[in-house]
Amino acid sequence: MAGYDVHITRKPFWADESGPEITIEQWQAYLRLDRQVAPDATNSSEDFLVALPGQSFPLWYNPQLGELYTKNPTPQAIRKLQAIAQALDARVQGDDGEFYPTRP
Repeated sequence: MAGYDVHITRKPFWADESGPEITIEQWQAYLRLDRQVAPDATNSSEDFLVALPGQSFPLWYNPQLGELYTKNPTPQAIRKLQAIAQALDARVQGDDGEFYPTRP
């Protein structure tokens, strides 16, 4: 089943092969601060689960692109992605290249 991915990236376009990346060390440092995001123990070391009130969603780290992404996020999940992006000095971008506004 196809879906629409939303990315946390530092690049002008999330799929660019070069440009600023979120390193695994930066992501691991963030994880130590945010109790809502935890490793998904049933999958790979690049898979995470985000637990929000009333919902949870997967979040994947892509080491080849130095970005994080999820599929078909709800508005509440997008707000959480924006908070994560702000902490990582990154932006939230959809598959088609549109940027979601940063959180106030």
